[in-house]
Amino acid sequence: MTYGQTLPSGQKEITVNNYYTNEDISIHLDKDLNGIENAKKFYNKYNKYKRTKDALIPQIKQTKESLEHLKAIEASIMLCENESDLKGVKDELIQYGYIKKGGKKNKRQAKSKPLHFVTEDGYHIYVGKNNLQNDELTFNFAKGNDWWFHAKKIHGSHVIVKVKDNEELPDHIFEIAANVAAYYSSARNSSKVEIDYIQKKEIKKPSGAVPGFVIYYTNYSIVATPSLDGVKLHN
Repeated sequence: MTYGQTLPSGQKEITVNNYYTNEDISIHLDKDLNGIENAKKFYNKYNKYKRTKDALIPQIKQTKESLEHLKAIEASIMLCENESDLKGVKDELIQYGYIKKGGKKNKRQAKSKPLHFVTEDGYHIYVGKNNLQNDELTFNFAKGNDWWFHAKKIHGSHVIVKVKDNEELPDHIFEIAANVAAYYSSARNSSKVEIDYIQKKEIKKPSGAVPGFVIYYTNYSIVATPSLDGVKLHN
């Protein structure tokens, strides 16, 4: 509006000073409008773009969250070992509207459960095979002092090591559990995987977050080798 009062109609361009950079810039004008009318036109265009931006920001955020969710689901698919595991992933896809539920009823299948391993010295380790199981393990099954393991900054299973009361885990159990977490991650084929670990009571889930998404702050991590050595599957 600064130059609007002195600018007549019929002018196609004006050179003005940019207050922020102290450089001259040229602005194309509508020659049928005077200075005030051109300024109002630019102001209305700015408001339109601003409204569009304000509307797009939450959509972009939601799209990024959906993309991360789908990447986590993809990681779950790669870890599926049987038809029951695949059904668990399909249930999540249906629940969040990525695919539609079919009308035909299939033969009822047993619900897939988290993997349950036992170490040679009797420690119990549980592994979620999909995001719904990860949520169930971490927030419903695990107790406050149980230990939680997860591959750092990549998709993978939630791994829970059960402890009794204030029991301290031996160092070798941390190593075994970290190896299991590395094995059940998207970095299974890597030789080394960094694994975060923390007690369950330090883990939070944001309101409205998709299954498997958690927030935690820890300085505890271990470089692990993807392996199931030292554990046996518990029936």
